[in-house]
Amino acid sequence: MAKGTINKRSVDTLKPGPSDVFLWDDKLSGFGMKLTPSGARTYVYQYRMGGRGTPTRRWTIGRHGDLTPDNARTLAEKLSFKVHSGVDPIEEERERKQRASTMAFSAYVETFTEGYLKVPPPDGWGSSWPQAKRQLEMYVVPILGDKALPDISVTDLNQVFDPLRLQPALRKNVFAVVRKLFNWALKRRDIAINPVAQMDAPKGAKSRKRVLSPDELLAIWRASFNLEHPRGHYVRSLITTLQRRSEVARLAWSELSMPKALWDMPGERAKNGQEHLVPLSDIAVAQFEDLGWRARGLVFPSSTGRTAISNFSDIKEQLDRDLPAILQGLMDKRADELGEDRHTVVLRPWRLHDIRRTGTTQMQALGFPIEVTERVINHHEGGEAAGIRGVYNLYEYLPEKTLALKAWGAWLENLVSGSPPASNVVQIASARP
Repeated sequence: MAKGTINKRSVDTLKPGPSDVFLWDDKLSGFGMKLTPSGARTYVYQYRMGGRGTPTRRWTIGRHGDLTPDNARTLAEKLSFKVHSGVDPIEEERERKQRASTMAFSAYVETFTEGYLKVPPPDGWGSSWPQAKRQLEMYVVPILGDKALPDISVTDLNQVFDPLRLQPALRKNVFAVVRKLFNWALKRRDIAINPVAQMDAPKGAKSRKRVLSPDELLAIWRASFNLEHPRGHYVRSLITTLQRRSEVARLAWSELSMPKALWDMPGERAKNGQEHLVPLSDIAVAQFEDLGWRARGLVFPSSTGRTAISNFSDIKEQLDRDLPAILQGLMDKRADELGEDRHTVVLRPWRLHDIRRTGTTQMQALGFPIEVTERVINHHEGGEAAGIRGVYNLYEYLPEKTLALKAWGAWLENLVSGSPPASNVVQIASARP
Protein backbone atom coordinates (compact mmCIF):
# COMPACT_ATOMS: atom_id res chain seq x y z
CA MET A 1 0.00 0.00 0.00
CA ALA A 2 1.65 3.19 -1.24
CA LYS A 3 0.98 6.69 0.00
CA GLY A 4 1.64 10.02 -1.69
CA THR A 5 0.02 12.86 -3.53
CA ILE A 6 -2.39 11.61 -6.17
CA ASN A 7 -1.63 13.44 -9.39
CA LYS A 8 -1.11 12.54 -13.03
CA ARG A 9 2.57 11.63 -12.52
CA SER A 10 2.00 9.38 -9.51
CA VAL A 11 -0.96 7.66 -11.16
CA ASP A 12 0.93 7.02 -14.42
CA THR A 13 4.10 5.73 -12.75
CA LEU A 14 2.37 3.28 -10.39
CA LYS A 15 3.08 -0.27 -11.55
CA PRO A 16 0.56 -3.17 -11.33
CA GLY A 17 1.31 -6.21 -9.19
CA PRO A 18 -0.07 -9.73 -8.79
CA SER A 19 -3.01 -8.26 -6.80
CA ASP A 20 -4.70 -4.90 -6.47
CA VAL A 21 -2.34 -2.02 -5.63
CA PHE A 22 -3.59 1.07 -3.80
CA LEU A 23 -2.16 4.58 -3.75
CA TRP A 24 -3.61 6.67 -0.91
CA ASP A 25 -3.47 10.43 -1.04
CA ASP A 26 -1.41 12.08 1.69
CA LYS A 27 -3.47 15.27 1.64
CA LEU A 28 -7.11 14.09 1.60
CA SER A 29 -7.78 11.20 3.97
CA GLY A 30 -9.64 8.32 2.34
CA PHE A 31 -8.97 9.42 -1.24
CA GLY A 32 -7.18 6.73 -3.21
CA MET A 33 -6.50 5.09 -6.54
CA LYS A 34 -6.79 1.33 -7.12
CA LEU A 35 -4.65 -0.37 -9.76
CA THR A 36 -5.66 -3.91 -10.78
CA PRO A 37 -3.23 -6.56 -12.13
CA SER A 38 -4.72 -5.91 -15.60
CA GLY A 39 -3.71 -2.25 -15.39
CA ALA A 40 -7.16 -0.71 -14.81
CA ARG A 41 -6.97 2.41 -12.66
CA THR A 42 -9.98 3.45 -10.54
CA TYR A 43 -10.38 6.30 -8.08
CA VAL A 44 -12.00 5.42 -4.75
CA TYR A 45 -12.96 7.02 -1.47
CA GLN A 46 -12.73 5.00 1.76
CA TYR A 47 -14.40 6.05 5.00
CA ARG A 48 -15.98 5.03 8.29
CA MET A 49 -19.32 6.23 9.63
CA GLY A 50 -17.97 6.31 13.20
CA GLY A 51 -14.74 5.79 15.15
CA ARG A 52 -12.32 2.91 15.06
CA GLY A 53 -13.97 -0.47 15.13
CA THR A 54 -16.76 0.54 12.78
CA PRO A 55 -16.73 -1.10 9.33
CA THR A 56 -14.75 0.54 6.54
CA ARG A 57 -16.78 1.42 3.47
CA ARG A 58 -15.45 2.12 0.02
CA TRP A 59 -17.03 4.26 -2.68
CA THR A 60 -15.97 3.95 -6.32
CA ILE A 61 -15.53 7.44 -7.73
CA GLY A 62 -14.74 6.52 -11.34
CA ARG A 63 -12.16 5.26 -13.80
CA HIS A 64 -8.94 7.05 -14.65
CA GLY A 65 -9.30 8.41 -18.17
CA ASP A 66 -12.95 9.21 -17.65
CA LEU A 67 -11.71 11.35 -14.75
CA THR A 68 -8.48 13.24 -14.26
CA PRO A 69 -6.80 13.13 -10.82
CA ASP A 70 -8.06 16.67 -10.17
CA ASN A 71 -11.64 15.75 -11.13
CA ALA A 72 -11.50 12.71 -8.86
CA ARG A 73 -10.09 14.78 -5.97
CA THR A 74 -12.96 17.30 -6.28
CA LEU A 75 -15.51 14.48 -6.08
CA ALA A 76 -13.66 12.91 -3.15
CA GLU A 77 -13.78 16.24 -1.28
CA LYS A 78 -17.55 16.34 -1.73
CA LEU A 79 -17.83 12.78 -0.39
CA SER A 80 -15.61 13.72 2.57
CA PHE A 81 -17.88 16.67 3.36
CA LYS A 82 -20.94 14.38 3.35
CA VAL A 83 -19.27 11.87 5.66
CA HIS A 84 -18.23 14.57 8.11
CA SER A 85 -21.81 15.87 7.99
CA GLY A 86 -23.08 12.44 9.02
CA VAL A 87 -24.31 11.36 5.58
CA ASP A 88 -23.28 7.90 4.37
CA PRO A 89 -22.78 8.18 0.58
CA ILE A 90 -23.43 4.47 -0.01
CA GLU A 91 -26.69 4.53 1.97
CA GLU A 92 -27.69 7.75 0.27
CA GLU A 93 -27.16 6.19 -3.15
CA ARG A 94 -29.03 3.03 -2.14
CA GLU A 95 -32.00 5.13 -1.04
CA ARG A 96 -31.79 7.17 -4.25
CA LYS A 97 -31.93 4.03 -6.38
CA GLN A 98 -34.78 2.63 -4.34
CA ARG A 99 -36.68 5.88 -4.68
CA ALA A 100 -35.93 5.97 -8.40
CA SER A 101 -37.41 2.51 -8.87
CA THR A 102 -40.56 3.06 -6.81
CA MET A 103 -41.04 6.81 -7.11
CA ALA A 104 -40.07 7.29 -10.76
CA PHE A 105 -42.96 9.11 -12.41
CA SER A 106 -43.43 6.42 -15.06
CA ALA A 107 -43.67 3.76 -12.34
CA TYR A 108 -45.85 5.93 -10.12
CA VAL A 109 -48.44 6.22 -12.90
CA GLU A 110 -49.09 2.49 -12.41
CA THR A 111 -49.33 2.96 -8.63
CA PHE A 112 -51.77 5.83 -9.12
CA THR A 113 -53.81 3.81 -11.62
CA GLU A 114 -54.27 0.85 -9.29
CA GLY A 115 -54.66 2.92 -6.12
CA TYR A 116 -56.96 5.66 -7.42
CA LEU A 117 -57.94 5.74 -11.10
CA LYS A 118 -59.50 2.26 -11.14
CA VAL A 119 -61.33 2.81 -7.84
CA PRO A 120 -65.07 3.61 -8.24
CA PRO A 121 -66.32 7.07 -7.18
CA PRO A 122 -66.38 8.78 -4.76
CA ASP A 123 -63.01 7.36 -3.70
CA GLY A 124 -61.59 7.06 -7.21
CA TRP A 125 -61.73 8.36 -10.74
CA GLY A 126 -64.49 6.20 -12.17
CA SER A 127 -65.28 4.52 -15.46
CA SER A 128 -63.26 6.94 -17.61
CA TRP A 129 -59.99 5.90 -15.92
CA PRO A 130 -58.48 4.36 -19.11
CA GLN A 131 -58.66 7.75 -20.81
CA ALA A 132 -57.04 9.47 -17.81
CA LYS A 133 -54.21 6.93 -17.75
CA ARG A 134 -53.75 7.22 -21.50
CA GLN A 135 -53.35 11.00 -21.16
CA LEU A 136 -50.63 10.51 -18.57
CA GLU A 137 -48.85 7.99 -20.78
CA MET A 138 -49.12 10.07 -23.95
CA TYR A 139 -48.43 13.60 -22.72
CA VAL A 140 -46.68 13.40 -19.33
CA VAL A 141 -44.54 10.26 -19.12
CA PRO A 142 -42.54 11.14 -22.29
CA ILE A 143 -41.51 14.41 -20.59
CA LEU A 144 -41.03 13.40 -16.94
CA GLY A 145 -39.91 9.83 -17.62
CA ASP A 146 -38.21 8.21 -14.63
CA LYS A 147 -37.66 11.40 -12.67
CA ALA A 148 -38.51 10.76 -9.02
CA LEU A 149 -41.86 12.22 -8.01
CA PRO A 150 -40.44 14.27 -5.08
CA ASP A 151 -37.90 15.87 -7.43
CA ILE A 152 -40.44 17.12 -9.98
CA SER A 153 -40.74 20.90 -10.03
CA VAL A 154 -42.98 23.50 -11.61
CA THR A 155 -40.34 23.96 -14.29
CA ASP A 156 -40.62 20.26 -15.18
CA LEU A 157 -44.41 20.49 -15.37
CA ASN A 158 -44.24 23.57 -17.59
CA GLN A 159 -42.49 21.38 -20.16
CA VAL A 160 -45.58 19.14 -20.09
CA PHE A 161 -48.24 21.82 -20.44
CA ASP A 162 -46.53 24.41 -22.65
CA PRO A 163 -46.71 22.25 -25.83
CA LEU A 164 -50.48 21.86 -25.26
CA ARG A 165 -51.23 25.60 -25.40
CA LEU A 166 -52.99 25.33 -28.74
CA GLN A 167 -55.20 22.50 -27.45
CA PRO A 168 -56.92 24.16 -24.47
CA ALA A 169 -59.45 21.39 -23.81
CA LEU A 170 -56.76 18.70 -23.83
CA ARG A 171 -54.44 20.86 -21.75
CA LYS A 172 -57.15 21.34 -19.13
CA ASN A 173 -57.94 17.60 -19.02
CA VAL A 174 -54.27 16.58 -18.68
CA PHE A 175 -53.79 19.20 -15.95
CA ALA A 176 -56.74 17.76 -14.02
CA VAL A 177 -55.28 14.24 -14.06
CA VAL A 178 -51.78 15.43 -13.11
CA ARG A 179 -53.18 17.57 -10.28
CA LYS A 180 -55.11 14.61 -8.91
CA LEU A 181 -52.00 12.41 -9.10
CA PHE A 182 -49.91 14.84 -7.06
CA ASN A 183 -52.73 15.51 -4.57
CA TRP A 184 -53.09 11.78 -4.07
CA ALA A 185 -49.32 11.39 -3.60
CA LEU A 186 -49.34 14.23 -1.04
CA LYS A 187 -52.10 12.58 1.00
CA ARG A 188 -50.09 9.33 1.00
CA ARG A 189 -46.99 11.24 2.21
CA ASP A 190 -45.10 10.11 -0.89
CA ILE A 191 -44.18 13.75 -1.49
CA ALA A 192 -43.81 16.67 0.90
CA ILE A 193 -44.66 19.44 -1.56
CA ASN A 194 -47.19 19.44 -4.40
CA PRO A 195 -45.72 21.46 -7.30
CA VAL A 196 -49.09 21.59 -9.09
CA ALA A 197 -50.48 23.65 -6.19
CA GLN A 198 -48.10 26.42 -7.24
CA MET A 199 -49.56 26.55 -10.77
CA ASP A 200 -52.68 28.23 -12.14
CA ALA A 201 -55.17 25.84 -13.67
CA PRO A 202 -55.34 26.38 -17.44
CA LYS A 203 -58.53 27.67 -18.97
CA GLY A 204 -60.40 25.17 -21.09
CA ALA A 205 -61.79 25.61 -24.55
CA LYS A 206 -64.87 27.72 -25.01
CA SER A 207 -68.04 25.82 -24.21
CA ARG A 208 -69.14 23.79 -27.22
CA LYS A 209 -72.80 23.96 -28.22
CA ARG A 210 -72.64 21.89 -31.40
CA VAL A 211 -75.97 20.28 -32.22
CA LEU A 212 -75.98 17.93 -35.18
CA SER A 213 -78.55 18.51 -37.88
CA PRO A 214 -80.94 15.65 -38.74
CA ASP A 215 -78.99 15.11 -41.98
CA GLU A 216 -75.69 14.93 -40.09
CA LEU A 217 -77.11 12.48 -37.57
CA LEU A 218 -78.56 10.35 -40.37
CA ALA A 219 -75.20 10.40 -42.16
CA ILE A 220 -73.46 9.18 -38.98
CA TRP A 221 -76.05 6.41 -38.63
CA ARG A 222 -75.47 5.25 -42.20
CA ALA A 223 -71.68 5.58 -41.96
CA SER A 224 -71.71 3.37 -38.86
CA PHE A 225 -72.63 0.37 -41.04
CA ASN A 226 -69.21 0.64 -42.70
CA LEU A 227 -67.38 0.15 -39.40
CA GLU A 228 -65.87 -3.13 -38.28
CA HIS A 229 -67.97 -5.28 -35.96
CA PRO A 230 -69.05 -4.34 -33.29
CA ARG A 231 -68.09 -0.69 -33.81
CA GLY A 232 -71.16 0.06 -35.90
CA HIS A 233 -73.53 -1.27 -33.26
CA TYR A 234 -71.59 0.73 -30.67
CA VAL A 235 -72.07 4.02 -32.54
CA ARG A 236 -75.75 3.32 -33.11
CA SER A 237 -76.14 2.51 -29.40
CA LEU A 238 -74.53 5.85 -28.57
CA ILE A 239 -77.23 7.47 -30.66
CA THR A 240 -80.16 5.45 -29.33
CA THR A 241 -79.26 5.57 -25.59
CA LEU A 242 -77.50 8.99 -25.43
CA GLN A 243 -75.15 7.76 -22.71
CA ARG A 244 -71.45 8.58 -22.43
CA ARG A 245 -69.09 6.88 -24.85
CA SER A 246 -67.09 5.11 -22.10
CA GLU A 247 -70.28 3.96 -20.35
CA VAL A 248 -71.65 2.45 -23.56
CA ALA A 249 -68.27 0.96 -24.51
CA ARG A 250 -68.03 -0.99 -21.24
CA LEU A 251 -71.63 -2.13 -21.23
CA ALA A 252 -72.03 -5.71 -19.99
CA TRP A 253 -74.86 -8.00 -21.06
CA SER A 254 -75.67 -8.58 -17.37
CA GLU A 255 -76.69 -4.90 -17.06
CA LEU A 256 -79.42 -5.29 -19.68
CA SER A 257 -82.91 -6.63 -19.12
CA MET A 258 -84.60 -7.68 -22.35
CA PRO A 259 -88.06 -8.27 -20.77
CA LYS A 260 -88.02 -4.83 -19.09
CA ALA A 261 -86.23 -3.07 -21.97
CA LEU A 262 -84.00 -1.49 -19.33
CA TRP A 263 -80.29 -0.87 -18.81
CA ASP A 264 -79.26 -0.78 -15.15
CA MET A 265 -75.89 1.00 -15.12
CA PRO A 266 -73.97 0.42 -11.84
CA GLY A 267 -72.68 3.49 -10.03
CA GLU A 268 -69.04 2.47 -10.31
CA ARG A 269 -69.31 2.77 -14.10
CA ALA A 270 -71.16 6.09 -14.13
CA LYS A 271 -69.16 9.30 -14.26
CA ASN A 272 -70.99 10.81 -11.27
CA GLY A 273 -70.90 7.55 -9.32
CA GLN A 274 -74.72 7.27 -9.29
CA GLU A 275 -76.51 4.11 -10.38
CA HIS A 276 -78.52 4.97 -13.49
CA LEU A 277 -81.54 3.37 -15.15
CA VAL A 278 -81.70 3.81 -18.92
CA PRO A 279 -85.00 2.84 -20.56
CA LEU A 280 -84.46 1.26 -23.97
CA SER A 281 -86.55 2.26 -26.96
CA ASP A 282 -87.45 -0.24 -29.68
CA ILE A 283 -84.64 0.99 -31.92
CA ALA A 284 -82.17 0.66 -29.02
CA VAL A 285 -83.29 -2.90 -28.29
CA ALA A 286 -82.95 -3.72 -31.97
CA GLN A 287 -79.20 -3.03 -31.84
CA PHE A 288 -78.71 -5.57 -29.04
CA GLU A 289 -80.96 -8.12 -30.72
CA ASP A 290 -78.94 -7.77 -33.90
CA LEU A 291 -75.77 -8.54 -31.92
CA GLY A 292 -77.41 -11.65 -30.47
CA TRP A 293 -78.61 -11.21 -26.89
CA ARG A 294 -76.36 -12.92 -24.31
CA ALA A 295 -76.35 -13.46 -20.56
CA ARG A 296 -72.75 -12.53 -19.82
CA GLY A 297 -69.66 -10.83 -21.20
CA LEU A 298 -69.15 -7.45 -22.83
CA VAL A 299 -71.60 -6.14 -25.39
CA PHE A 300 -68.87 -4.33 -27.33
CA PRO A 301 -65.63 -6.28 -26.85
CA SER A 302 -62.31 -5.29 -28.41
CA SER A 303 -60.54 -7.55 -30.89
CA THR A 304 -59.07 -9.55 -27.99
CA GLY A 305 -62.53 -10.30 -26.63
CA ARG A 306 -61.30 -9.66 -23.08
CA THR A 307 -61.54 -5.87 -22.89
CA ALA A 308 -64.03 -3.28 -24.07
CA ILE A 309 -63.47 -1.23 -27.20
CA SER A 310 -61.66 2.00 -26.40
CA ASN A 311 -60.15 3.33 -29.63
CA PHE A 312 -62.71 6.13 -29.95
CA SER A 313 -60.43 8.32 -32.07
CA ASP A 314 -60.11 5.53 -34.65
CA ILE A 315 -63.90 5.13 -34.76
CA LYS A 316 -64.35 8.87 -35.23
CA GLU A 317 -61.67 8.96 -37.94
CA GLN A 318 -63.38 6.17 -39.89
CA LEU A 319 -66.75 7.90 -39.62
CA ASP A 320 -65.21 11.16 -40.84
CA ARG A 321 -63.88 9.46 -43.95
CA ASP A 322 -67.38 8.37 -45.02
CA LEU A 323 -69.52 11.23 -43.73
CA PRO A 324 -68.82 13.88 -46.41
CA ALA A 325 -69.92 11.66 -49.30
CA ILE A 326 -73.02 10.42 -47.45
CA LEU A 327 -74.00 13.92 -46.38
CA GLN A 328 -73.41 15.26 -49.89
CA GLY A 329 -75.66 12.53 -51.29
CA LEU A 330 -78.45 13.45 -48.87
CA MET A 331 -78.24 17.12 -49.75
CA ASP A 332 -78.05 16.44 -53.49
CA LYS A 333 -81.18 14.28 -53.31
CA ARG A 334 -83.06 16.98 -51.42
CA ALA A 335 -81.95 19.65 -53.91
CA ASP A 336 -83.12 17.49 -56.80
CA GLU A 337 -86.50 16.86 -55.18
CA LEU A 338 -86.98 20.59 -54.64
CA GLY A 339 -85.69 21.51 -58.09
CA GLU A 340 -82.84 23.52 -56.60
CA ASP A 341 -79.20 23.74 -57.66
CA ARG A 342 -76.79 21.39 -55.96
CA HIS A 343 -74.03 22.87 -53.81
CA THR A 344 -70.98 21.49 -52.05
CA VAL A 345 -71.59 20.54 -48.41
CA VAL A 346 -68.85 21.13 -45.82
CA LEU A 347 -69.04 19.04 -42.64
CA ARG A 348 -68.37 21.22 -39.61
CA PRO A 349 -66.09 19.80 -36.87
CA TRP A 350 -67.97 17.53 -34.52
CA ARG A 351 -67.40 15.06 -31.67
CA LEU A 352 -69.09 11.88 -30.53
CA HIS A 353 -70.15 13.80 -27.43
CA ASP A 354 -72.29 16.07 -29.66
CA ILE A 355 -74.67 13.16 -30.11
CA ARG A 356 -75.81 13.50 -26.47
CA ARG A 357 -76.46 17.23 -26.85
CA THR A 358 -78.32 16.62 -30.10
CA GLY A 359 -80.58 14.03 -28.45
CA THR A 360 -81.45 16.17 -25.43
CA THR A 361 -82.07 19.18 -27.66
CA GLN A 362 -84.50 17.17 -29.78
CA MET A 363 -86.25 15.86 -26.64
CA GLN A 364 -86.81 19.42 -25.49
CA ALA A 365 -88.18 20.21 -28.96
CA LEU A 366 -90.60 17.32 -28.42
CA GLY A 367 -91.78 19.01 -25.23
CA PHE A 368 -89.80 17.28 -22.49
CA PRO A 369 -88.56 19.65 -19.76
CA ILE A 370 -84.85 20.04 -19.11
CA GLU A 371 -85.00 18.29 -15.72
CA VAL A 372 -86.11 15.14 -17.56
CA THR A 373 -83.50 15.37 -20.29
CA GLU A 374 -80.80 15.96 -17.66
CA ARG A 375 -81.79 12.74 -15.92
CA VAL A 376 -81.90 10.85 -19.20
CA ILE A 377 -78.16 11.51 -19.62
CA ASN A 378 -77.43 11.20 -15.86
CA HIS A 379 -76.25 14.77 -15.48
CA HIS A 380 -77.88 15.42 -12.14
CA GLU A 381 -75.76 15.13 -8.98
CA GLY A 382 -77.86 12.99 -6.69
CA GLY A 383 -75.30 12.77 -3.90
CA GLU A 384 -74.78 9.73 -1.72
CA ALA A 385 -77.97 7.91 -0.87
CA ALA A 386 -78.74 4.65 0.85
CA GLY A 387 -81.71 2.52 1.79
CA ILE A 388 -85.19 3.68 0.79
CA ARG A 389 -83.90 7.11 -0.26
CA GLY A 390 -81.36 5.49 -2.58
CA VAL A 391 -84.05 3.32 -4.21
CA TYR A 392 -86.34 6.34 -4.59
CA ASN A 393 -83.57 8.38 -6.24
CA LEU A 394 -82.85 5.53 -8.62
CA TYR A 395 -86.46 5.23 -9.80
CA GLU A 396 -87.21 8.95 -9.67
CA TYR A 397 -88.18 10.25 -13.10
CA LEU A 398 -88.16 6.71 -14.58
CA PRO A 399 -91.62 7.08 -16.19
CA GLU A 400 -90.63 10.45 -17.67
CA LYS A 401 -87.25 9.10 -18.87
CA THR A 402 -89.04 6.16 -20.47
CA LEU A 403 -91.41 8.46 -22.39
CA ALA A 404 -88.55 10.75 -23.42
CA LEU A 405 -86.31 7.98 -24.73
CA LYS A 406 -89.21 6.27 -26.51
CA ALA A 407 -90.07 9.58 -28.18
CA TRP A 408 -86.40 9.99 -29.14
CA GLY A 409 -86.41 6.42 -30.48
CA ALA A 410 -89.52 7.06 -32.55
CA TRP A 411 -87.99 10.26 -33.93
CA LEU A 412 -84.85 8.29 -34.87
CA GLU A 413 -86.87 5.56 -36.57
CA ASN A 414 -88.62 8.16 -38.70
CA LEU A 415 -85.28 9.78 -39.53
CA VAL A 416 -83.63 6.48 -40.47
CA SER A 417 -86.59 5.23 -42.50
CA GLY A 418 -87.12 8.53 -44.25
CA SER A 419 -90.72 8.76 -42.99
CA PRO A 420 -92.20 12.09 -41.93
CA PRO A 421 -92.64 12.54 -38.16
CA ALA A 422 -95.72 10.80 -36.85
CA SER A 423 -98.63 13.20 -36.21
CA ASN A 424 -99.59 11.40 -33.04
CA VAL A 425 -96.29 11.91 -31.17
CA VAL A 426 -97.24 13.08 -27.70
CA GLN A 427 -95.82 16.49 -26.79
CA ILE A 428 -95.02 16.59 -23.09
CA ALA A 429 -94.70 20.19 -22.02
CA SER A 430 -96.51 19.99 -18.73
CA ALA A 431 -94.75 19.72 -15.37
CA ARG A 432 -94.27 16.41 -13.63
CA PRO A 433 -97.35 15.11 -11.86
